[in-house]
Amino acid sequence: MTSLEDILSAAMTAPPIRREGALRLLRGELPKSEPYQSLRGLSRALGFGVTTLRRWKVPGHQIGGAKRYRLTEVQEYLASERFSRRVAALRAERKGGCR
Repeated sequence: MTSLEDILSAAMTAPPIRREGALRLLRGELPKSEPYQSLRGLSRALGFGVTTLRRWKVPGHQIGGAKRYRLTEVQEYLASERFSRRVAALRAERKGGCR
């Protein structure tokens, strides 16, 4: 296989979100730079409280001593299996503490 065929093969076997991004890149559609947000701005955009987002341990970046977030990264996390396991663990923890 040529390197282009390798790239296309990898793009087609990737998860849907990654596949779409890879195909856009191959078409020459460069991604727009997404701004970083504070936790408060993220909570407004998603409709969840700040405390809830902290408890869910949403992924972020340490920038200049402050934690900042990208909306698309957090949305991917909320749709992931990793997040589903986190929610299940939190629910089990809550059930165990209510006795």
